Parts: sequence; structure tokens; C-alpha cells
Amino acid sequence: MLARPAVRTLVVLLSAAALASLLRGGRPSRFSPFARYAVDGQSMEPAYREGDRLFVNRLAYRRRPPAAGDVVVLHDPEQPDRFLVKRVAFDHDAAREPAGVYVLGDNAEASRDSRMFGPVPLNSIVGKAWFRY
Repeated sequence: MLARPAVRTLVVLLSAAALASLLRGGRPSRFSPFARYAVDGQSMEPAYREGDRLFVNRLAYRRRPPAAGDVVVLHDPEQPDRFLVKRVAFDHDAAREPAGVYVLGDNAEASRDSRMFGPVPLNSIVGKAWFRY
């Protein structure tokens, strides 16, 4: 068994290698803790514009649910093979373990979000957007 500092060092090195590969244009495996997505549409303007690319942490919500204000990538509830970029508005049921979250686009007039399809289950969230590049 590896000591804690060794495990942390290994995680940092693997994360740095994955990040470098992704930013160079490598394709992430479906098991990678990171992924890249492109913004499609105007629903997140002005913060994110169509064509912006996002670096997404797939492990961000392993231990805690998304918080209000987080920008997330999720499976479209009506077209599961499609992905959406939205901002978490609030937990669906903050009193108990959250069953889902309410997501909104920043540009309400151009957004299809929880106002149309309701709260989204936590398992439909792919990850947290870390940065745009």
C-alpha cells in the first residue's frame, strides 16, 4: 500500500499528464477524470459563448453534490446523447439528500433548462466546468 504523500504525488502527476494531453488535443478516455466540451448555442451568454471550449472535472461531485453557482455539463434530460452546459441554481431538496438540482442558462431567453424540464438527477451531471480555453 502506498503512503498518503506518495498517493497524492501520483494523483497530481497523472492529473497533470491528463491535462497536458487534453490541451494538446488528445482524446480523453471515457474513464479519464477530465473531459473537454464545446459550448453550443447562446444559452450561457455572456459568460460562455458558442464555440468556447470547457475543461471539465468529472470527479468534482463524487463526494459532494453541486453547489449553487457551479457551471456543470450534464446529459440533456430529453436527448440523453446530447450535452448541456448550465449553471446550478439551487438544490432541488436541500432539506434531505438532494435528489436533483435545478439548472438554468445565464441567457434566459435563449435557454432550455429546468424551467422546461424540471430538476435534473445528480447522475445526469457529467462534471464541473473548471475553465474555458
